Amino acid sequence: MNPLTLEGVEFHYPATEAPALRDVSLAVAAGEIVALVGKVGAGASTLLLVAADLAPRITGGRLTGTVRRRARSGIVLPTPWTQLSGMAFTVWDEVAFGPANLGWPGREIARHVERALERLEIAALAERDPATLSGGEVQRVILAGILAMDPDVVLLDEPTAELDPAGARALWRLVRVLAGEGKAIVVATSDLDAVPAVADRVAWLEQGAVRAMGAPDLLAEEATCEAGLGTTVAGVWRAAGLAAPYPLTVADAIQRWR
Repeated sequence: MNPLTLEGVEFHYPATEAPALRDVSLAVAAGEIVALVGKVGAGASTLLLVAADLAPRITGGRLTGTVRRRARSGIVLPTPWTQLSGMAFTVWDEVAFGPANLGWPGREIARHVERALERLEIAALAERDPATLSGGEVQRVILAGILAMDPDVVLLDEPTAELDPAGARALWRLVRVLAGEGKAIVVATSDLDAVPAVADRVAWLEQGAVRAMGAPDLLAEEATCEAGLGTTVAGVWRAAGLAAPYPLTVADAIQRWR
């Protein structure tokens, strides 16, 4: 059984007539990274909330279809500061908050917290007050708190939004490492140029429905480029009037010229 499966899912937010998700089916295997791409309002964030069992349980609304989760999941929202517990005065305690609520023994909590801090390269922040952190630091702390709970499914909504380029590259490397450890990962991102090196599959969402799904090459197709969802290289190639198929990356473009 896959760690996460959605079948024919439709979701309406409270007091809305149009569905935020329409007939969405998606299965994510252990060790797989699926990238969700689309314009603002396409439904990627809602899909993650449904996958995390936050919609409709927390948001309200109406859900139909089937959502199956094999085990524990964790989500990082695009506004990470809203996920701070408000009950911790150090980063170490903030990261420990989730594992402590799972009732783990103290020694086990400490082991997972230390590992998560190291993986996010924020061990030096352990004694800092979370309220004093920058946006990028908070984003890393929240992700560390999720990883400290050792979820089987990791859900990421614009996880590099608050990070500088170096931090974003480090985050994407960590995502690949987590997949290598068998975690199922779904990430909604507008960092399209990062997708080819990170994702195994891409789901293109439009008006709450999956318009297309496939390998990262999807971001070099005519339709996605026309919709403004192609990689930079593919978009430049198309704008120059060069022939399709468009190259996905710089390396692909160099190979084409040769």
